[in-house]
Amino acid sequence: MATKKKKNVKKLPPAKSYTKKPLPKKAAPLPAPAAKKHTIYIHHSAFQPTQSVNGVIDNFQSGRHTAVPDRSLAAPIILPVGAKIKSMSIYYTNSTGNTPIATFLRLHVDRHCPSGEIEMSFFGLAPGVFSPDNYLTLTDTTFPDGGLIKKNYLHYLEINGTGNFGAGGILSVRGASITYTY
Repeated sequence: MATKKKKNVKKLPPAKSYTKKPLPKKAAPLPAPAAKKHTIYIHHSAFQPTQSVNGVIDNFQSGRHTAVPDRSLAAPIILPVGAKIKSMSIYYTNSTGNTPIATFLRLHVDRHCPSGEIEMSFFGLAPGVFSPDNYLTLTDTTFPDGGLIKKNYLHYLEINGTGNFGAGGILSVRGASITYTY
């Protein structure tokens, strides 16, 4: 009978005992970068009649108004989501004696609001005449939600009552500016 050969089995050294080392501490999160202040300027050519049949008259430096008196012009306001509006200024001429309303509105992209829009701000465009060129400026700094531009909303500025009223005067839009942080 054949003898079985023993295999050389190497014994491993006993397992070392390891002490659990604490994990390194996580670094504190970096602070968010400070919001920067920006200003955009909107030329009067961005303002279009809310009804195409009202047409538009462009008076170059004097601004723009509807061809049919007492009608509205509107312009889109395009800002990044998360921006916060700090102020909005409207540049205009108004020798009519009327104080028409301008509104800053937002419209939800995929739902119908009861009124169609959600008002962000109202402006009363007071009449006035300032030498030498009759240009006026109205600035507003009050907006709901701190002026936050939210996701899924379309924003626009509408100026009511524009036009040439003959002897009754002219209301023209020269443009607008918006200061915001982002």
